[in-house]
Amino acid sequence: MNKNLKIAVLGAGMSGMAMGHALIKAGFTNFTIYEKADRVGGTWRENNYPGVACDVPSHLYSFSFERNPDWSEAFSPGGEIQQYCEATAEKHGLLDYCAFNRTLTHTTYENGVWRLDFADGKSETADIVVSAMGGLHVAQTPDFKGMQKFKGPNFHTAHWDHEVDLTNKRVAIIGSAASAVQVVPQIIDKVAHLDVYQRTPNWVLPRMNKKYPAWRKWLHRNLPFTSLALRGLLYLRSELLFFPAFVADSFMQRRLRKTAMQHLEETVTDAELRAKLTPDFQVGCKRILMIDGYFEALQRTHAELITDGISEITETGIVTADGSAHPADVIIYATGFKPFDFLSKFGVTGPGGRDLAESWAGGITSHRSVAIAGFPNFFMLLGPNSGLGHNSVIIMIEAQVHYITELIKGLAKRGLTYVDPKPEAQKTFTENVHAGLDGKVWNSGCQSWYQAGAGANHTLWPHSTMRFIREMKRPDLSEYNHGGNRDAAE
Repeated sequence: MNKNLKIAVLGAGMSGMAMGHALIKAGFTNFTIYEKADRVGGTWRENNYPGVACDVPSHLYSFSFERNPDWSEAFSPGGEIQQYCEATAEKHGLLDYCAFNRTLTHTTYENGVWRLDFADGKSETADIVVSAMGGLHVAQTPDFKGMQKFKGPNFHTAHWDHEVDLTNKRVAIIGSAASAVQVVPQIIDKVAHLDVYQRTPNWVLPRMNKKYPAWRKWLHRNLPFTSLALRGLLYLRSELLFFPAFVADSFMQRRLRKTAMQHLEETVTDAELRAKLTPDFQVGCKRILMIDGYFEALQRTHAELITDGISEITETGIVTADGSAHPADVIIYATGFKPFDFLSKFGVTGPGGRDLAESWAGGITSHRSVAIAGFPNFFMLLGPNSGLGHNSVIIMIEAQVHYITELIKGLAKRGLTYVDPKPEAQKTFTENVHAGLDGKVWNSGCQSWYQAGAGANHTLWPHSTMRFIREMKRPDLSEYNHGGNRDAAE
């Protein structure tokens, strides 16, 4: 088996780290993890706004090969996850394979290999490229009229400006989804006034976070099977209780809606505010938010929830569609990300000059969520239709990593020079995914970032993670075009 294949992994976040670990374990050591920043961590390195945390339980949002007995809380804060990433990279020798401060600008398939061009003017080649950049990579800031006129500090939550002191400031947060609901409780006691601009209300459930006592950490550290058992219970709860709720109009959907409504009614006493916070779509059609303290913060006397649309941004604040002027000292954009828009940062050109961005212009598709027809030996982690609304995305990452590693092993063993999904196989996979989305809440009528505009949902996996793991267990080379003249000798 030829294990000297040169492999480029793009990104040193949790996906890239999982890929690197799997390659080492499989005996492939001729690989490099290229990272634009100066350390590992990805999402958790980039997002360091106040209150940033994971809404998946800590013992489930971690690698299966590196369970952490010392999580401080049931739902870990972002800084702790970043520390976990750095410790994991060091423990498993991944740092030796990382090339930091390397920003990729373009990758081109030519003469049977991928050429990688970097911002520093240097180029390198690889037999195989694995993009570990994920689907949520580029921050999205709406183009409001006059936004360049605003004279105060303004920034996106993904690029939090820690030099800006919010103490006694009038702060406007545009957006009311995942990052906003984490920030609001953290800054409410600091600001003089807080305006939260909500376009659409979201379903909110209490996170019910708790700190883990020392005895529990000791237990997980000295009896490792206890953390494995806990991980299993958390996983099964998500699969058997939460996933069925995503079937539109199902019994579990109604139960989940009742739970969310009860939380809203018990927490928000003002009927007018409660009406503004009540969604008109099924639970899960948009991302469910799990947070403690958000509703309470909105009811503080110096907070206001604004549901009128934004007409324009002025030098001193925001004007809403009803003509009201809302002064602001600082504007914070909590407006999310552009799904699968990483191609705006670098280009991918396949054989014959085929451009990936152009190929995706008519719809973002993939084969098995990891490969793209017409782009040989180019793979993705957290690619199209591998996101989740009910469980840990680490489960999906590790299943994809296993599948890609098995493909690479197949290349090496058979002496193949490339594998490239057959268009008809990719079409069948895409059709099956979209068929699976029928009858789920994600297709029940609301507009969310799961979709491309008003188009198809190219973000979520419509079935259980159990099914995903099963389908990704062993690649079927009959689904791929492939060629071979590479030496496969040991």
